[in-house]
Amino acid sequence: MWTVSALADYLGKPVSWVYDNHAKEAIPSFRVGQQLRFSPTEIETWLESKCRESATA
Repeated sequence: MWTVSALADYLGKPVSWVYDNHAKEAIPSFRVGQQLRFSPTEIETWLESKCRESATA
């Protein structure tokens, strides 16, 4: 499981971008206590779907 900062590093985005997109429910995530966590498998699937959406737009 990735933390917010680990996901931000992986995506090459600022931590604030991860929080903003989590708030919009755009990134698949879950909570462990009060901390956000991200499944690498779910993130890969989400990225692939976003790439497909961009290609058809």
